[in-house]
Amino acid sequence: MQELEFLPDDYLRARFDRRLGFIRSWLLLVLGLAMVLWSLQMGTWVRNAQAELLALQGTGNAMEADVEKAQMLKAEAVAHNRRLAALEGLAPRTSAARILGELADVLPDEVLVQDARITSEGKGGSAQLRLGGWAATEEAVGRTVGALESSAAFTKAFLVESKGPSGGERGGRHFVVEATIAAPADARGGGAGQ
Repeated sequence: MQELEFLPDDYLRARFDRRLGFIRSWLLLVLGLAMVLWSLQMGTWVRNAQAELLALQGTGNAMEADVEKAQMLKAEAVAHNRRLAALEGLAPRTSAARILGELADVLPDEVLVQDARITSEGKGGSAQLRLGGWAATEEAVGRTVGALESSAAFTKAFLVESKGPSGGERGGRHFVVEATIAAPADARGGGAGQ
């Protein structure tokens, strides 16, 4: 810069101001370009955020339908349970098929059943079985009472009557046995323990 020392101060100041203006204009141009690029990037981010928001809203709308369906299914399950409870209330406490099935399982082979009667549930809520039949021996009658007593479906079995053959019959015994029929829950609990 020594060759420029002879130039007047006004000229040097004007030249310095021009350089400063040139640098300022370049800085403004770079700053403007940076702002344009930043606004473009922000626009991309905003568009992506809006797309994600729309996707989430679509998922929320789809979830609302699933929530409504789940609530409807829950209401149907409650109604179904009520109907089942009503049906169980209508069902008899003792089932003849269950009693006869258990009776067939426990009776000895040498016993012939001639009459089986189930009386309705009495004061204590229990039904009675009155069993009449024929057995080959008195021991078979005793085994019948013991089998009923040890069965999970019956309690308090006892011999009401046992008599020998009458008239022209040969051998065997005619008998009548009574037993209390256990409630279905008692029968399941007793059967599980054996």
